[in-house]
This record gives sequence, structure tokens and C-alpha cells, in this order.
Amino acid sequence: MARISTQGPIDAVVIGAGIAGCTLAYELTRHRCRVTVLEQSFVAAESSGRNTGTLLSGPQPEVVELLDGSVEVYRELADGPVPFEFAKIGHLLISEDEQSFAAAAAVAERYRSAGVGMEKVLGAELTREYPRLKFKVSGGYFVERAWTLEPLGATHSFAHAAREAGAVIRTGLRVAQVFSRNGKVQGVLTDQGIIPADMVFLANGLWISDLLRRTVGDGPLPGLPLTAGRGWLIQLGKLDFRIPWIIEELTWPDQEELGRRMSLDGLRDVAELRDDRIGVEAICMNPMLGGDLRLGATVQPAFRDLLRNTEVASRIAARTLRMIAGLDATTVKNVYPGNRPMLSDGLPVAGRTAIEGLFLHGGMGSIGMHAAPATARWLVDAVLSGDGNPRQKWLVPQRFPGWD
Repeated sequence: MARISTQGPIDAVVIGAGIAGCTLAYELTRHRCRVTVLEQSFVAAESSGRNTGTLLSGPQPEVVELLDGSVEVYRELADGPVPFEFAKIGHLLISEDEQSFAAAAAVAERYRSAGVGMEKVLGAELTREYPRLKFKVSGGYFVERAWTLEPLGATHSFAHAAREAGAVIRTGLRVAQVFSRNGKVQGVLTDQGIIPADMVFLANGLWISDLLRRTVGDGPLPGLPLTAGRGWLIQLGKLDFRIPWIIEELTWPDQEELGRRMSLDGLRDVAELRDDRIGVEAICMNPMLGGDLRLGATVQPAFRDLLRNTEVASRIAARTLRMIAGLDATTVKNVYPGNRPMLSDGLPVAGRTAIEGLFLHGGMGSIGMHAAPATARWLVDAVLSGDGNPRQKWLVPQRFPGWD
């Protein structure tokens, strides 16, 4: 597919004002495109404003590449007018029992193979050196690099930078259709009328599937294997001592396995309440620079608008106290669920569709803050200087059936 070319400035419409859409707006305005962002709710309304704010290494080379690319972009905005508490932080992976700690050695080798340094630590050492946390674990690993941020502020920092460069962000406005003619995108239909565009980017998380179905004029376009990976978050108050690392349980799977566990296919999944079964249960706690803590995480395959498993937060709390008993008196400020747009292989999607000028950017799942700044930059570079697909083939829509 040929690169986008017009006689004058390029008009781009981005649908969605979460981290996927706001990073796109930032990148497009850097290339002097005229950008309009359309959001049916408000900026960072969904998972972009409701997550632990962790940027963590993993045992997959793709995850490490995403982390490195995104950290580079965050640094560009970290000292800007919108503070978002971006900083490097320690990362401690823990194992509760001897069996899981022994199994963790193989996982640690996968981290090292992906270029991430790992240092083994015994549970007795953690208990002795950090008595206020009252660790009850067999051991763990200190991970070479990780970063923390405040996710709502981070998303708004991209939105602000895009606005300062000329982007218009319209909230509370629903997009009803994307329309095309003769194989080329023409614009979008909103509740307030038609907005013409040379390029349209679908970056609206779990609503991408809706708009793929409602892209009219040419098509139909294939769907994506998107599932709502529902997690719960406990927002904790300040401690009177400092925790120097993000603490994560080593039982969290890699992205490929996570995507497999999140897949939902047919009506039988509803009949058998499969969306009511937790796919992953492991703690992840981020001591925010502002002093409070955010604690997760579980994830279950879910349907976007069907809420189940309201007792999960209690399970997270109990699991945490089994391993870190020193947190027993910590104040709880809030508890809430959030849906993550998960794809069947656990990785994001970024690239072109069969309709000229129509692109996808989403499926960020549990690594949205970790991934979106990098994928947005790679996608915009590919759109304006290539064929519309990033060089990272593991991102492109054509990896899914029907998109060839």
C-alpha cells in the first residue's frame, strides 16, 4: 500500500482519548498533521486512568522492546507542564512457596535471555532486611529496570502536548460510523455530524470491534479477537515508611500465555460462565511517588458490559497479606474494576487496514502504559514514511486470520 499523500496538510481523526489515542495525537502533531481526537466519554476514562502505573520488564523480547521505546518517549514529556511522577524504580519479583520459587529459576533465565538483569534473593534475607513489611515468601528476584508513573497524568500529558501543537480534543462525542469510498477513508459520522478526514485511527480500546463492524462503504472489514480482560485495583493510602520497589508476584504469565487465557469465543462461554473464572491471580503493588500505593492484580476474560466477580478485591487483599503481612493496617481509599482490551496473543495491534487511510492502534491489554507511546511512534512513522505497518511484524493486524 502506498504511503499517505495529499496536496495540502493531512487531516487526521483519532477515535479514543485513552493512552492509545493521546499518544497518537502527540505523534501526529509532531509531524504537523491537523488532528482531531474524538472521545465518547472523557480523557483516560477507562483503563488508561485505572491501572497500577507500572512499566515493567518481562521475559519476552517484544515486551522489552516496547518498554525501552516507551521510556524514551515518556522522558520527552516528564519535565513538561503536566506532571505524572515518572521515575525509575526498583522491581522485586516474589514467590510465596518453595515450589513456585524453584520454578521461577526458569522464568529468570527467560528474563536474562531477553536482556534483563536478575538477582536472586532469599525470603529470609527479605524478612531480615525489611522487617516492617513482614515478608512471608520463599524468595524472589530483583529485576534490573522498571519505571513508575501516575497513569491519569501521563495520558493527560500527551493530550496537553497535542493540544499545544494544534490538536483539537472533543470529549462527550460518540462516533457512529467510519465511512469510505472506492477503498479510501472519507471521514467519520458523529452524533453532531460528519467530520471529513484523510486518515482515521481506531484507538478506542474495547470499542474498536464496534467501529470495525460500523465501517461502511467498502468492506466488510474482519473483526479482531478482542476480549475485555477485567482486573481489580485497590487504592491504598500512605505508609509511614518507604517501599523501594514495585512488588510483583512471579506467577504472572508472559503476554502470549495471558492472551490465551483471556480468549472467549462462543455462546457456550456465556452459558458456562467462563467469563466468571479468574485467568490470572497474582499481586502487583506500586508505591507511587505521591506516597500512596496501588495494588492489583487479577485478570479474567470478560464481556465488556457484564460485571461479575465482585469478591475478587477481597482475594487480592488476602493474597497480599499472606506474603506481606506488614501492610495489614494500610488505609484503603477505593476499590474498583477496569477492563483491559486484550488480544488473543497478548500483544497490541498497530497498522493499516485494507481501506486506505484507516489504521488500528489498540489491544494494549495489561501493558497499555508500557506499550502505547512506542507503538504510536512506530505506527505514525510507518504511516507517513512507509506502507502503514510498523517494522515489528508482531504488531500488525495481518497476523490475525482474515486480515491477509
